[in-house]
Amino acid sequence: MALFIISPLCNILHSQDLSDELVGTYDANVIYTQQAVGGITAHTEGWGFFFRRARIPSIFRKEFWEAEAVTMHDEHEYKLVNQENPDASPYYFGKLNGMETIRLGLGVMKMLWRKNDLSYVQVDYVYAVGASLAILKPVYLDVLVSNPVTGQVSPVSQEYNPNTDNPTNIYGRSSVFDGFGQLSFYPGAYGRIALNFDFSNKHRTIKAIEVGVVVDVYDKVIPMMAFVQNNQIFTNLYLNFNIGKRWGQI
Repeated sequence: MALFIISPLCNILHSQDLSDELVGTYDANVIYTQQAVGGITAHTEGWGFFFRRARIPSIFRKEFWEAEAVTMHDEHEYKLVNQENPDASPYYFGKLNGMETIRLGLGVMKMLWRKNDLSYVQVDYVYAVGASLAILKPVYLDVLVSNPVTGQVSPVSQEYNPNTDNPTNIYGRSSVFDGFGQLSFYPGAYGRIALNFDFSNKHRTIKAIEVGVVVDVYDKVIPMMAFVQNNQIFTNLYLNFNIGKRWGQI
């Protein structure tokens, strides 16, 4: 009789211990099924914002979709100022187009180092692939133009022409809104690999830093600069800070 009583009691106590373990400080994140994060990213040629939404089939794996928008610069860009007009705005000489990149993809996070205590850091291996879209806006500059009637020279906003515009006749940068009616689009694909470090001291809250590399490949060469060879493949190291939360208890 004692055996029939003790055995169920042991099972109950074991279940209680497991329940305490799952909702206590040891590993409460096992009970969550969803998470979302967003944040700021900086990479070797620009910066931007991203959002990531994940389902959690197990504490060792997260499956997510992500969206990201970042600026892209060229390593050959350098600023000039018209020395005869110090009040003029600086500009990037030789820059044909400003470039923004939008990424939308799917990925997986796999646990490498488990957060067994709230004071620990969880480390996940991240990889993702998806579509990349380069959006180009032509560069407009204020170019010094002589009035054919009065002969007076004044700055006029016009699209940069590397064949005729040079530091002697460029006054400075035009309004950032000039050229929005001439956007061009270049489709491509991207892939990323990274390590994600979650240092939050709460199970529901996510505070993490991610370090990795992202590669964008386009179907054509992207005409960003004059006088140099432009690229079709862009490889960048990146660092992002993301915050978010988990929810959806089993």
